[in-house]
Order: sequence, then C-alpha cells, then structure tokens
Amino acid sequence: MIRILEKFVKALTGIEYWVTVPLFVLMLVLMLLQVICRYILQIPLSFSEELCRFLFVSCTFLGAAIATAERGHIEINFVELSIDRFIKRQKGKMKAGIFMNVVRDLGTIVCLSLVTYETYWLVVDQYKMGQTSTAMLMPFWIVTGTMFLGLALCILHSAALIILNLSGQGPMGYEFAEGDKTSCIS
Repeated sequence: MIRILEKFVKALTGIEYWVTVPLFVLMLVLMLLQVICRYILQIPLSFSEELCRFLFVSCTFLGAAIATAERGHIEINFVELSIDRFIKRQKGKMKAGIFMNVVRDLGTIVCLSLVTYETYWLVVDQYKMGQTSTAMLMPFWIVTGTMFLGLALCILHSAALIILNLSGQGPMGYEFAEGDKTSCIS
C-alpha cells in the first residue's frame, strides 16, 4: 500500500513538472519576445503582458504543489533546531520530527482547504459570469482553475506526506533525518 502511494506521488510530481516547466519556459520566451518587440522593433505585443501574468500565476500554484511534495517550501527551522538540541537519540529525533510533520501537514490541510473552497467558488462564479481578460479575451476561470488545481494538489501531497511519514517513508524535511549536517548553527 505504501509503495503504491510512493509511486503515485512520484508519478503525480512528474506530471506536475512536465506541465509547470514548459509553462515557465513559455513565460520566459514571451517576456523576452516582448522586450525585443517593444524596445528593438518598436512594435509592442498587446497580449504578452497579460499572458505572462497568467502563466506566472499558474506556475506559482503548480510549483507550490511540487514544493509541497518535496518539502521544499521556505521555512523557519526553529522546530528542527529545538529537536536537534533537546533530543539526543536519533530515534527520538525521528519520532519528534514525524510528530511535528503530522501537526504541520494537518495545519496545512486545514488552511488550504479553506482557501481551496473559496477558490472553487471563485472559479464557478467566473465561469457562470463569462468573465474574460481584457487583451486576450481569455476566460478568467482558466487561470483561477489552475490556482484551484495547485491548491488541491498541495492538499493531496500534504495528506500523502502524513501517511508516508507515519510509515517511516517520504521526505522528512529535517537535516537530522536526511543525514546532512549543513547547518551553520552549532
């Protein structure tokens, strides 16, 4: 069961990479093209700024799902430092780390569930009203739909991390669990 969950998370993260990286590259190419057209050719593109903004939003939320799966979000590691300082045995550190990860992931699920719920209704309202962007006339629900998707994927990854960490698998996000001692604080 755990192996299946690990394979599912790995496959899902791979799909997220395959979607997010090309969107990001497209955004960079469009930005470069806009600079060339505006400042060298003196012919600004009417759609590029809007499309780049939409691609940036999509990449941000889909990238957040990837960072959640890999425990790659920026964090203040006072919990890790406290565990490392006050608990001497490695087994105790691991148990405390798992406990704190479960608490953190449950809090993440609660907060993201509220935001995802509201984002869902935003997507529905934008779809029903037929709201479109100014320059491209692109339906807004597509952009907010990628926000909804990214938030839902973050919830899914957080739930998977709880299960994986409780079974002793998956990324812990702590240096003492990963075997690295790269902290600058002794």
